[in-house]
Amino acid sequence: MAEIDRIFEELTHITARLQDDISPDERIRLQERRRELHGEAEELREDDPVALMAELERLERRWDDLSKQRIDVVKQAGGGSVGGDFGFATDAQRINRSIDESGGRARIEARIKELRNRLYGS
Repeated sequence: MAEIDRIFEELTHITARLQDDISPDERIRLQERRRELHGEAEELREDDPVALMAELERLERRWDDLSKQRIDVVKQAGGGSVGGDFGFATDAQRINRSIDESGGRARIEARIKELRNRLYGS
């Protein structure tokens, strides 16, 4: 049995036991063990290049989706005054910051960089 299979089997057992009428001490013990198993599973995932590549692809798609939601300030500012529409540009930048923050863009970019370094070494 693969290590990840053992972890999932034990997690399934723990989940079933937590549904039962058990003592508070037993519930605490099982919850602690569940946290340990989640940590073990995370460590295995972090060493699996296939899982890392899948995560990278998912995050890159998410980053692309966030980019599509942003306002293109240059396109939108066309046709304004000769010097440009500073008020609109400021509003658009504020909206873009809000989109980035609510979508977790900085966190996504950092994780993408980390994954690329781990997978490609650059």
